[in-house]
Amino acid sequence: MSANRAHSGGPTSPKTLSELVTALTALAGLPPVERARQIKPLIDLAKSVLAHERANAFREALAAGLSQAELARQLDISRSKVSDALRDYPVRLAE
Repeated sequence: MSANRAHSGGPTSPKTLSELVTALTALAGLPPVERARQIKPLIDLAKSVLAHERANAFREALAAGLSQAELARQLDISRSKVSDALRDYPVRLAE
C-alpha cells in the first residue's frame, strides 16, 4: 500500500497482517511530515489487526487440542482473556 487514501487524509485501512506490514513498509519512503500524518491512524488499525491475529492464533491452538484453560496458563493470562478475545474478534472471512 502506498500513499493510497480511503478517506479524508487517512491511509487505506489494512485488514490483514500482511496488509498492515505493507502499509508500515510504505511509510519508510514518505517525507517526515506525511509519514507522521499517516502513522496516527495506522496505530489504531494496527491494534485491531493484531488483536484479530491473536484471536486467530488462539483458535488455532484450540483446534490443535489445547483447552482455553491450558492456553491461558501457557500464555500467563486469565482464561477470561482468551474467551474475551474469541468473542470480541470473530473470524474474518476472506475478501
